[in-house]
Amino acid sequence: MRSPEVFVAAHGQDDNVGDPALRRAMLEGLAPSSVRHVLVGAASDAYANALGLRDTDIVYRSRREWQATAFRRAVRGRAAFVSNAGEIQLNRRRRRINRVDRVLIALIRLTGGVAISTGLGVRHPNGKHSPMLTSLVRACQIATWRDEPSRAYARAGVVRPDWAFALGSATSDLSNEDRPYLLVSMRGDTSSPASAWTDAVTAIARELGLQVRVVSQVERDVDRGEELAGRLDAELHPWQGGDHLTAETDLRRMYRQARMVISDRLHVLIFAATEGAVPLYLPNVASAKIPRTMAVADLDGFQADATDVESAVATAVSLSSRQEDVLERVDAARAELAELSRSMNTLLDSRVTSGEARDVD
Repeated sequence: MRSPEVFVAAHGQDDNVGDPALRRAMLEGLAPSSVRHVLVGAASDAYANALGLRDTDIVYRSRREWQATAFRRAVRGRAAFVSNAGEIQLNRRRRRINRVDRVLIALIRLTGGVAISTGLGVRHPNGKHSPMLTSLVRACQIATWRDEPSRAYARAGVVRPDWAFALGSATSDLSNEDRPYLLVSMRGDTSSPASAWTDAVTAIARELGLQVRVVSQVERDVDRGEELAGRLDAELHPWQGGDHLTAETDLRRMYRQARMVISDRLHVLIFAATEGAVPLYLPNVASAKIPRTMAVADLDGFQADATDVESAVATAVSLSSRQEDVLERVDAARAELAELSRSMNTLLDSRVTSGEARDVD
């Protein structure tokens, strides 16, 4: 039987270095013998280039065109479906997409094809239950979530680490030497950090004997970065847009120079961990998203409360010596993701046609 043509969505936020990266991790090695139809939406060429696409991939800017092609292939029994990875909001637009995807998946399964949902997280997994989402996920032969509350909300699937853990340096190449920096990268769409927060960061740097460096991994955070660099008397390295891969390479180099990275951005903390820096979630405005996602890699304990400066400093100093623990957990997350990738490719090759959403072990 000929290999199916794989329809996979990979669109994301164009001003965020982490968005194409986590999708590149999912796409890397996916369906090596198949034609892939990749939806990038309105993303810039720089974003699309950062996905690591193959010359044989067919790229779509229009969801309608991508869906129409998928339905035509499905009718002929030649389509497979792989969901986008990352965060989803169950707003009106997403509900429309889910309805169409559910019909497409039903047709694919009816004609002997494969459907996979992987790496998703629901922004607000404590809201009203979505029967459509549950139905969609249960129709997939493999369904994975990046956090337990999302899995519980969907009532189907299993939990695996965020795909971004698969990227970065080999842990065997990383050491705790030559790391003179405390890196800071904070969201620009929340209120300005209180004085207690800056007091905590300043004290952490002093206790650890580190220089403070402020970076931006999301273009929307540049103004916040400039503000914090001034308040912390720190170096500033903003990302002003442009090539995502170049920015990612530059950021990873700086993470390898950091002993600790403080952030309230999920993929800043994941990138930091994969480059051997100790990640510290020190939020200005607390959110459950980061702890619940980091928990899947057993890294949810790497957080502190900035409202209690003394406690935050003590926690940071204690955690700063645990690079080896961080790297062990990164390796464990990578092993889980490598196994997931193998399972996905085995399924796509075999075109299994029975069963609802299942574990991938």
